[in-house]
Amino acid sequence: MVVKVSKPELNLREKISELDKPSGVAGEAMLRAETPQEQFNLIGAGRRNLLINGDQRIDQRNGGSSLTLNGWSGYATDRMRFGARPSTGTATIQQVADAPEGFYHSAKISRLTGSAGASNYYNLLTKIEGNDIAHSGIGTDSAQYITISFWVKSNLTGTWSVGLQNEVGGGDRRSYNTEYTINSASVWEYKTVTIPLLQSGVWYYDNRAGLQLQFDLGSGSDYTNTTLNQWQSVNILASANAVRFFETNGATWQITGIQLELGKVATPFEHRSYGEELALCQRYFEQLATNGENDANRYNGIAWATNNLNVFIPFLVAKRSAPTVTISNNGEVFTGSWQSADGSAATGTGLKGCTVSIQKASAYTVKYGYFIRNQTITASAEL
Repeated sequence: MVVKVSKPELNLREKISELDKPSGVAGEAMLRAETPQEQFNLIGAGRRNLLINGDQRIDQRNGGSSLTLNGWSGYATDRMRFGARPSTGTATIQQVADAPEGFYHSAKISRLTGSAGASNYYNLLTKIEGNDIAHSGIGTDSAQYITISFWVKSNLTGTWSVGLQNEVGGGDRRSYNTEYTINSASVWEYKTVTIPLLQSGVWYYDNRAGLQLQFDLGSGSDYTNTTLNQWQSVNILASANAVRFFETNGATWQITGIQLELGKVATPFEHRSYGEELALCQRYFEQLATNGENDANRYNGIAWATNNLNVFIPFLVAKRSAPTVTISNNGEVFTGSWQSADGSAATGTGLKGCTVSIQKASAYTVKYGYFIRNQTITASAEL
């Protein structure tokens, strides 16, 4: 006697979904992942956040002090620039100790005066270096999805706009804008947006800006439209439906916990050590010396003339490109006693350091060394 036994096909995914104990959000995301790379990203293996200083911890320029802007732009925190064109209004930007659970700092923008005419735009933006976005496949047939997640708070509710752009001008400009909603005034809210990266266009994959992320704060009709959730071949920075932040007295807007990652799912924020985050920021901007920190910022230079000496200042981190070195005061030189220098200037810059010339009439002996202090020196290689 022959006995035949048959059994129905088993769909493991369906059976898992029927279990009394749910798999949870993370488990569901793993099941929905279409490729091993997506699963790899979801379990947090490797570096995920393409954005630097997303938790707003680093503020080399201002040290948490409020900065009033009455011009084109300024940095709220490292890598986060407030942009305006042309600014007929004023605002304050500041790193503040106000953030949702799991964070400590946020970047806060407070509107003081002004409005957004047709040719005006206002936003908070950051640029991702091409070297750090090239693996996304942007501009090629293998372009991936990218997900933006962030915490936001404002005393204005309604529709807001966030978008991406390339850094190429003219007919090669590409823009993508979408919307998010702030539901409750003065309450931290978590938002996520997923965008398919463009498979065509001109994109930089080197040390130039590969991708720009901007959060709109009220832009005029020259920079807005209602074409959303698709790439456009125009320089559009925001949705025309967005809140007119710069036309509201006393308006405030804050953001922190910004993460930009490949894939369709927003994962928990990637917290890096303070030292690592600072070093990442210093590739683009470094505070080399601060006036008033006399002995902490003392350099040694060699005289090559009786009225001039050179000092080489190494950077803590190699820069993205040869930076702009700014010296805001001449400092002091020790020639037996501390004396104010007559002048100072950066005479040479490279990726790893700069040379500063210190002038003092008839003060030096050629080939002798001298100490210099009390200078404020910065090196900027921002995108």
